[in-house]
Amino acid sequence: MTLGITPLLSVFRNLVEILGFCLLFLCLDRPRLSWKKTCLCYGIFVLTGVLAGTLWVLAAPESFGKYCTMVIFAKSAILFQLLSRDHFFQVLYNLSLQIFVLLFMIVAGILTAEHFFDGNPWVDVGLRTLDIGLLAFVYLKWFRKPFRKISDDLKTQWWGICIISVAGNALTLYYATRPALIPLRGTREQILFFCICALLFLTHLVMLYTLYLMQREMEEKKEMELTALNASLLKRELSLMQKQVEETRRVRHDLRHHDLVVGEYVRRGEMEALLAYLKQREGEYAGEAYERICENFTVNSILEAYVREARQKGIWVDLQVACSRQTKIRENDFIAILGNAMENAIHGCEESGREEKRISVYLKQKQDKLAIRISNTCPEKISFQNGLPVRKDGGGIGISSILRSVKKYKGEADFTVESGEFVARILLQIPEKQAE
Repeated sequence: MTLGITPLLSVFRNLVEILGFCLLFLCLDRPRLSWKKTCLCYGIFVLTGVLAGTLWVLAAPESFGKYCTMVIFAKSAILFQLLSRDHFFQVLYNLSLQIFVLLFMIVAGILTAEHFFDGNPWVDVGLRTLDIGLLAFVYLKWFRKPFRKISDDLKTQWWGICIISVAGNALTLYYATRPALIPLRGTREQILFFCICALLFLTHLVMLYTLYLMQREMEEKKEMELTALNASLLKRELSLMQKQVEETRRVRHDLRHHDLVVGEYVRRGEMEALLAYLKQREGEYAGEAYERICENFTVNSILEAYVREARQKGIWVDLQVACSRQTKIRENDFIAILGNAMENAIHGCEESGREEKRISVYLKQKQDKLAIRISNTCPEKISFQNGLPVRKDGGGIGISSILRSVKKYKGEADFTVESGEFVARILLQIPEKQAE
């Protein structure tokens, strides 16, 4: 299996294997530490692994061939988890994928050197190096971006495919090392081994593609929810505009009668009565006037629509809003955040069953940050799952749309119940350029 054993050859083989394994893992990982500290930690891992592996293969080559892959997986499962920001099962799946790749490259390199290069061990080392370099290029060029998107958006769907992947690797490793190492067996079993590896690789592709479809379906669902929310907001705006137009027509219709009344008072010289009449007319339409909540048109439109709906339902609304006319936050994201939050607040008030219902809205922009706090009267018991509120029937209440928009601006969101009120706190980092 080793195509000759010398200290120098063992050092190079172990260096290529362990360094390549770490490189491929990092191509798909999201490190927890800075790149400088990450490289230092992985460098120590590689050096200790090369030293231990070289001593092991020189002392007991057969044992090394059977157990080195399992030892690398066990060590890396502990260390890489501490160095990664990914979920446990995401890290384990990434490790399982790279172990499979490493095992395949080792066997392929040895068999290629034996059958086509008279067992030259340096050809084996060169092929492993070339394979790792090409695969790292493919990872970074085409695979990392979709893999990271799947990993970042799907947090809880990894345990199933992780278990399948680890189990598949365990069976492959067992077949490759027992009863004898694959390179020491006949051609028929070697061909069967490569067929098993091809099938396992296709399984990886199918599982990742399935996750990609799940993630895309979730995105489309969120887009549909946002579109529906936008349509609802536009409907409210159109209804408000229609009422304002009708009110304007009524005022214009009454204006002629108003002029006749004023003229009659003047003709009779009844100035005191005229002043009393004008004072009465002064505040007649005050309640119907356009309410300017803040300078930002989008924020103003969203809040005005929901505030009007809340007040029509007998909910007292307190507003403390200050937002500049222009921000780099997209209108759709304002709709997703404020629209969902206000809609949830109104529903919470209605479901509370209390006589006194209130909603408090605090929105302030300070330099490159936008702070939002919306609290509302709520039912006594609200169910939370993973820190997020859910309905009693298990359905969502627009929180996923809020979190998705908050994530675009590297923000934070927190949902709690305080003193009988549901409180949503959101902090957004206002970007220098318009978010995509």
